[in-house]
Amino acid sequence: MPPRLRFALLAAASFIPAFAHAGESVSRPGVLHLSLDDAIRMALAKNFTIEVSRFEPKIARENVTSELGVFDPLFSAELSAGENTATTVFETIFDTRRNFILGASHLKKTTILQTGGVRLGLGGTTPLGTRYDIHADALVESGTSNFFDERFNTTVGTSLTQPLLRGAGTAANLRGVRIARNNALVSEWALRDTAINEVTQAVFVFNELHLAQQNLDVAASSRALAQQTLNDNIKRAEIGVMSPLNITTARAEVAARQEAVILAQRDIKDNENLLKQLVTADLEPMLGVQVEIDIPPSPAFRADVHAGLVDAMNFRPDYQQAILELERRHINLAFAKNQSLPQLDLKASLDLVGFDNDFGTSLNRTGRPDRTVWSVGAIFSVPIPNREARGAENAARFTAAQGLVNLKKLEQDIVVKVDNASGQVITSRERIVSNAEATKLAKESLDAGEERLRAGTGTTFEVLELQTKMRDAQFAELRARADYNKAVNEYYRQTGVTLRVYRVTVDK
Repeated sequence: MPPRLRFALLAAASFIPAFAHAGESVSRPGVLHLSLDDAIRMALAKNFTIEVSRFEPKIARENVTSELGVFDPLFSAELSAGENTATTVFETIFDTRRNFILGASHLKKTTILQTGGVRLGLGGTTPLGTRYDIHADALVESGTSNFFDERFNTTVGTSLTQPLLRGAGTAANLRGVRIARNNALVSEWALRDTAINEVTQAVFVFNELHLAQQNLDVAASSRALAQQTLNDNIKRAEIGVMSPLNITTARAEVAARQEAVILAQRDIKDNENLLKQLVTADLEPMLGVQVEIDIPPSPAFRADVHAGLVDAMNFRPDYQQAILELERRHINLAFAKNQSLPQLDLKASLDLVGFDNDFGTSLNRTGRPDRTVWSVGAIFSVPIPNREARGAENAARFTAAQGLVNLKKLEQDIVVKVDNASGQVITSRERIVSNAEATKLAKESLDAGEERLRAGTGTTFEVLELQTKMRDAQFAELRARADYNKAVNEYYRQTGVTLRVYRVTVDK
């Protein structure tokens, strides 16, 4: 099995220079020595893509808190003061003895009503849709009518409204909370998906760099063989047993193979830069650093597509997100069904009122109220023919059905991808065996060709051709080994077990 490691994705680590990440991996100045575990750890610690994704679960969890806040009781306090002044300027004069109105007098009369009050309230909505209001009022009145003596009026009361159809129950009232929680889970799976892709990318680049380094060795070895053939031909030409044409042919081949060395060196540099980009947040200072890597491990693999499919259904982020998306559509469907119902609300209120000339007595009398005010009732309403709600419900139903089809399609795609990924691992493993045999036979053919050349029965062209075939066989074997490692890790990605294999703990 591949080497295992355990670490969390730490946000602060993304800004630490690469050398600090590597620690003792830097064996000497200007050289960064990495194992595959080091590369994965550093890539995850530094990765900006992961850092961006890490904010999503945090944002989503705060959105859940925000949605729950809809059910927080609302406390209110209100103070008021006022005065109502009215002046009458006419007064009728009446002769009672003669029962006769004598006229009107321009007499002026003013009435004053002064009020002051305080109201405390607590109201809100429950997840069942119940709307409640609890309040306590105190009102003081004084004025000309009672010679500015204070009169207190205190009230303690409550009112309730309970929907029975539309707006009733958790399907209607917890929709926002459930969708927010659903989104939080989706964001967590999205973070896992990002981590899986980054680990897989690190493994791929690591193997490609190792392949490029091996290819340089093969290209240099092939160039050395051509150079040796050239040197041997020059010696044979000096003693008159070989024509100058053979020297020219060998010299041309040395020049051609020099190009392969140059390209292999460039390939190493390109892959080093890709790896540096993965493992550091500050790439420019790392451009002149040489990268040395350990031999990447070749994990063992046993084909078991059925077990792989079980893992994929449990651990693939895209599949889990598709399930959550289907759940979200069903949450919306339940809400749409509720909103298509008629509105039928029960309402009830009760107020206990106390009167007196001082506040304390007035408040005390609310327990044995001087006046009780209560009411009960019901409100019914329904749009005719209710097309908006029915259309929304049908659209939500079709959307949920569409989500189920999408899930089935994804399941089918996963079956194909897991089976193909398993097949690629097997094929790569068979390629290793086949190309290893081809390399062995190419080496034997080259040895025989060189022997014939030394004996004078072979040709320079034949030997150079056999050298090329051996180089190609060596390249193919190395390519197959790198492809095998990548195929195994692609299988991990397709089955969703990458983080489990590498013991990666995603710190949300």
